[in-house]
Amino acid sequence: MTREGLKFPVIAKPLIAAGAANSHQLSLILNQNGLTKLNPPIVLQEFVNHGGVIFKVYVAGDHVKCVKRKSLTDISEEKLNTSTSENYQVSNFSAQNQSDHESFAELIEAAEMPPLSFVNEVANRMRDALKLHLFNFDMLRDSRIGTRYLVIDVNYFPGYAKMPEFETVLIDFFIDIAHQKRSSESGNSDQMENKN
Repeated sequence: MTREGLKFPVIAKPLIAAGAANSHQLSLILNQNGLTKLNPPIVLQEFVNHGGVIFKVYVAGDHVKCVKRKSLTDISEEKLNTSTSENYQVSNFSAQNQSDHESFAELIEAAEMPPLSFVNEVANRMRDALKLHLFNFDMLRDSRIGTRYLVIDVNYFPGYAKMPEFETVLIDFFIDIAHQKRSSESGNSDQMENKN
């Protein structure tokens, strides 16, 4: 445990996450010594073994889609107990630790999706708390506690091109917005007539 309350390993993310060339250059830091090699400003986030699969949840109003994607592989106890101060670029670490006998495609295929009702509840609560209608977030399943999910990233203006059926979802979202606007305008007209 560090003075800051984080447990190693940690992921170091650039503080500026949009528009910068290095905004997606993440580093895996195994211990306190690795912190000295970082260039601030950064955000540190505790790393949790999660089976090498991340769940990307896309939200467009009331429409929610969850998809599986490859992520960092789990970190072995042997690697955690190393005294080296070496840091790993996340993309390089993933490539080095890919299992020979099980491809990422098989790993992702075998990963169980989180319950849809749970994903919808998280998405709805985040939408209400953030006051956003278009966003996505990344979620992990903690390998130690299979029913524990962690939201690790929120994007307030995401790209939807990788979301399955994104055209249909976005069209439905815009139709919903148009109906809500029409209902709101109709309600305002009725109130004005009643006042007269």
